[in-house]
Order: sequence, then structure tokens, then C-alpha cells
Amino acid sequence: MSRLVVIAMLAASTLGACARSSPPMVTATDAERGNVELAELEQGRKLLIGKCTACHRVPMPNEHAPAEWPKMLDEMAARSNIDITQQKLIEKYLVTMATK
Repeated sequence: MSRLVVIAMLAASTLGACARSSPPMVTATDAERGNVELAELEQGRKLLIGKCTACHRVPMPNEHAPAEWPKMLDEMAARSNIDITQQKLIEKYLVTMATK
């Protein structure tokens, strides 16, 4: 196998892994469905990526049912050093996007 083919395969697998590890972007439709402001969902997503990845991979909204996220965030809030406002924004994002 040529070196160029190997490099291309590695690049493709790396890009694919990155795409899977990024939480979904939000849309106006998501905000409407969740009865939440689009800006709040966007901020929740940014906080999720910024705060959660300090200790582990970023969680994907569909990994848990919407009803499970609040309790999980309560458990993680103290360890992740987020305030209640940040916690609620992350929760809005995860709950809204988990119902998609």
C-alpha cells in the first residue's frame, strides 16, 4: 500500500472520529421544539464542550434519556466547578437535543 493511501486513510479515520465526538449543533427548530432561546442552547453547547472535556470526552445528548440529564448534571456540577446558571444552560442543551 502506498504511503499516500495510508496517510489518506489515517486522515479520514481521524476526521470521522472527530465528527462523532462533537455534540450536535443547534437550530432554530431545536429551540422552538424545546421552548428555549436559540442563544441559550448555543451557550449550553459551548459550556458542555468547554467544561466537560476537562475530565472526559464530551457527552452526546442522545446517550441518555432527557429525564436522566438533570440528575447526572447535579452529580457532576460540583466536580466540574460550574455554577447553577452554567449547569442549567448545559441541561437545557442536553435535554432539548436528547429529544431530537
